[in-house]
Amino acid sequence: MKRVVFLLSMVLVSSHGMTKSLGSTTESMEKYMVSSSDYVAGHPVSDYANRWWMWAFSVPDDVSPVRDKSGEFCQVSQQGDVWFLAGGYGSSKIKRTCVVPAGKYLFFPVINMAYWPRKEGAMTCDEAKKLAALNNDKLLNIQVSLDSVVARNPVDTRISSTSCFDIYEKIPRKYNPPKLYPSATDGYWVMLKPLDKGKHMLKFSAQYDREKGAYSKMAQDIEYELIIQ
Repeated sequence: MKRVVFLLSMVLVSSHGMTKSLGSTTESMEKYMVSSSDYVAGHPVSDYANRWWMWAFSVPDDVSPVRDKSGEFCQVSQQGDVWFLAGGYGSSKIKRTCVVPAGKYLFFPVINMAYWPRKEGAMTCDEAKKLAALNNDKLLNIQVSLDSVVARNPVDTRISSTSCFDIYEKIPRKYNPPKLYPSATDGYWVMLKPLDKGKHMLKFSAQYDREKGAYSKMAQDIEYELIIQ
């Protein structure tokens, strides 16, 4: 039996005070987004989708940023120049506050799927990729905004695994995790340039509309207050 996890994220960062304004409502958010064809910290932006899943699965459930309902654990296992933002597993409506060090890129899934075998080698890499793509081929809607500045073409953020990976790769060896290669992900991902210090409101949402299948109608609504300091 194949296992599948769906992750779909909508993040709205609500502010307790004034927020940084990025510009007028006619301005496009794309100027704050890094193209999926570019490199960040020596790696293609597209590589961070695989890296995000390995990060998400490396953290124990009791401190998981993905399962977190408040933002208390948003700093767990963050490393390097890119800061991962979490959505929620399955359909989720969550509000979080997250303190992020200045100078960090922000990477998050608006909506995505991941497939992996129950045991190593139980499916091929191509099979995992095709399964991960099914719901993403049937996207119903998608929205992304930062400080009320809206992304005009969020459908252009789609990223799929160019190479497969082991979703358990970052779990410490002392726990003897099984090898779950080939894992693959497909979805809509955003890499933001480092934000100015202060409070920011980030919002993203999406929903699938596949006729049938695992997580075929999933949607999520998640809000964040980002405090850059």
